[in-house]
Amino acid sequence: MRRGAPPDTDAFIEYLRANHMASNVDLGEVQAVDLRDLKGVDDVIRMLEANVVLPLENAELAAEFGLKPKRGVLLAGPPGTGKTTVGRALAHRLKSKFFLVDGTLIAGTASFYGRLHQIFEAAKENAPSIIFIDDSDVIFEQGGELGLYRYLLTILDGIESASAGRVCLILTAMDVGSLPPALVRSGRIELWLDMRLPDEPARAAILADRCAELPPAMRMAEDGVAQVAAATDGLSGADLKRLVEDGKILLAYDTAHGHPLRSTVEYFLTAVQTVRANKECYAEAEARARARRPQRPAYFDVAGGGEETLFVTGQATAFGSGAMMGFSLDQLAGDDGEG
Repeated sequence: MRRGAPPDTDAFIEYLRANHMASNVDLGEVQAVDLRDLKGVDDVIRMLEANVVLPLENAELAAEFGLKPKRGVLLAGPPGTGKTTVGRALAHRLKSKFFLVDGTLIAGTASFYGRLHQIFEAAKENAPSIIFIDDSDVIFEQGGELGLYRYLLTILDGIESASAGRVCLILTAMDVGSLPPALVRSGRIELWLDMRLPDEPARAAILADRCAELPPAMRMAEDGVAQVAAATDGLSGADLKRLVEDGKILLAYDTAHGHPLRSTVEYFLTAVQTVRANKECYAEAEARARARRPQRPAYFDVAGGGEETLFVTGQATAFGSGAMMGFSLDQLAGDDGEG
């Protein structure tokens, strides 16, 4: 509300609605991060700020320009690229406007839809607001949640009520191919954001931030950071966190056993090999698992179409078409290293 302005009943009611504390997230349990902590995705951050955060944070500007958060947002990208970090940052940034669907809501249980409905109703009562569902592809790849599928379609279409149209549904997914096409068609997902792997400058920035937290004896000079960044092509922010942790373990092991010590760069380059070997094992295991479940649910035959979706990938913005296992509060709270 503007200072010095005469009181207005409608404006006051809207002010109370905008500041109603109703989030289901205990911020004390969630790691404090900022969107700016993400490296190499400045374009994605700008789109989130403009299309999601601004209409929620600035009620006066939203009213003046008729702004609403995007109805559906998809954060798509490989593991460890910062999708969950976006959720943590939005939870702290928006507080009462952020609603989390987490892994305590176990699909298929008797209480699942009741608890899910409570969260969506609270979000609508507190609209404009955000409902954040992480790893939404996980539940739909099995095809067992047709009820949830239809529920989300209704929310994204905004036809249930005026307040439902003011709820922003943010989905994250590693495998977009596991999402039903009708769910992610343009017009329902209005903003598609590509959470890509960090390029070399972004990897150097992530490593520099991580190394700043190391004991002084382990910190690398700028040229050392650049050398490790050059050797980590294809690694995610989470992989880089693991790399730093593994490098510390290698140094601590040599120290404990009286072995000759190497440079920090050498320890980190050795850790790179371990991280890459583990990633190869993960990829092979995933390929075997997918080979055992080659069929898609029937609703994948439903084609989508309609309005335009704002699609952000790389450094360009263009127009194109485009779980409930979810994640636990512990996952949102912890530092999984997504950069």
